[in-house]
Amino acid sequence: MAGNRKEGPLLLLSFLITAALLGLGWFFLSRSGLNPGALLNSQGSPGTGGLSLPSGSGERLSQGERLLFTDNPNPDKQAGVAALAAGDFQTATTQLEAALKADRNDPEALIYLNNARIGNAAAPTIATVVPVSSSPNSARELLRGVAQAQDEAVRTGQPFKVVIGNDNNDPNQAKELANTLVQDSNILAVVGHGTSTTSLAAAPIYEENKLVMIAPTSTSTELAQVQKGSSNYIFRTVPSDQFTGTALARYLLKGLGKSKAMIFFNAGSSYSQSLNTAFTTTLGLEGGQVVQQVDLSQGNPSEQLGGTAAEVLVLLPDAATLPQAIQVAQANQNRLPLLGDDALYTVDSLRQGGAALNGMVLPVPWHPLKTADSNFTQAANRLWGGDINWRTALSYDAVQALRVALAKARSRAEVEQVLAAPGFTASGATGPINFLPSGDRNGGAVLVRIEPGNRSKTGYDFVPLP
Repeated sequence: MAGNRKEGPLLLLSFLITAALLGLGWFFLSRSGLNPGALLNSQGSPGTGGLSLPSGSGERLSQGERLLFTDNPNPDKQAGVAALAAGDFQTATTQLEAALKADRNDPEALIYLNNARIGNAAAPTIATVVPVSSSPNSARELLRGVAQAQDEAVRTGQPFKVVIGNDNNDPNQAKELANTLVQDSNILAVVGHGTSTTSLAAAPIYEENKLVMIAPTSTSTELAQVQKGSSNYIFRTVPSDQFTGTALARYLLKGLGKSKAMIFFNAGSSYSQSLNTAFTTTLGLEGGQVVQQVDLSQGNPSEQLGGTAAEVLVLLPDAATLPQAIQVAQANQNRLPLLGDDALYTVDSLRQGGAALNGMVLPVPWHPLKTADSNFTQAANRLWGGDINWRTALSYDAVQALRVALAKARSRAEVEQVLAAPGFTASGATGPINFLPSGDRNGGAVLVRIEPGNRSKTGYDFVPLP
């Protein structure tokens, strides 16, 4: 009994000390500028500025408190992220500036740096969702456009924060992230997703919850057919497959003077199917014919080359079937002319395909050599230290459109109203940005050819046709 009487005061004293320490910790966290309530999400792990995160999604969203790209370690970047997670914006700024001196080509670091510079100042927030894990190079290309536009906005006094999401090019993960983002009223718009497949998966969620999504690289014609209410919340800055498929078919007929095509595509991909439909429709209407269609996702597509009556091979892969498309090109051994799609516009394609892709012509929405003297291209070259590609230009355009909207809007509904207004226009990397009632953007295609060169450091480059 005597022992219990001694323990009572000790337990009370211990409780009071613990409570005091917790109170002081909360006080200093608040003074540092970090919202203590945002430190933990519903699972007790680091949060993302108050987002309510379902199980597993917390590791796929970041405003700078965690790294999403882990394939190129940078100690200064890691230190900056740790400082951001602790709410120490000054240290985070210093460390992330050092990280960019070591690797100026890192868009994730630049986005986190500008988020740190904004700190707790009042600023709107947008999100961008890219395939970090499955396609890190394409994800970085997309983020460079977002990062460049944010950097310009911060420097000119129109700051906004950016949340980065990683959907791993997985439709289910895209839906999960979309459901997370629509729940946070601080998120006023989304730039993404990285592919037609993931954009189509997420678009109905954004539309139903009235959160604007601007897709910078999703070209499937199905995106314009997403069921909408009285207002349209789905936009894109890249022309649809109808434009690029038509351009490719007309080049086959007029540029090559051929008429018979053999098409390799992925029947399970909305993007690949959409482009295939646009291409074959124009080809048939204007005097050509498709002699055979081969599904890249089934068996060994290269085996279908033997004895074909085709005059041209048309490769229309999505990201998942790029390796099979390159294998078809290698099996062709430069016998028949090759046409391709914008999924093949990657440094990895040049590296892996090499001489087998030499001479291939493909359509893209934009090419830096076509606008070498423009303010955007020159600024991009200074910022990133080299050439950028169409993915960067079109994601930049998406954010430029949002910059115009955010200058006038303070709610999701107002953002949509600004973008959908008949007279809306914004200045982008690829020219004026305005939208059709469907959310599509009018635009054409730049035809490029793969030729020997050194700009990409692979031995081959994408060069615009005259």
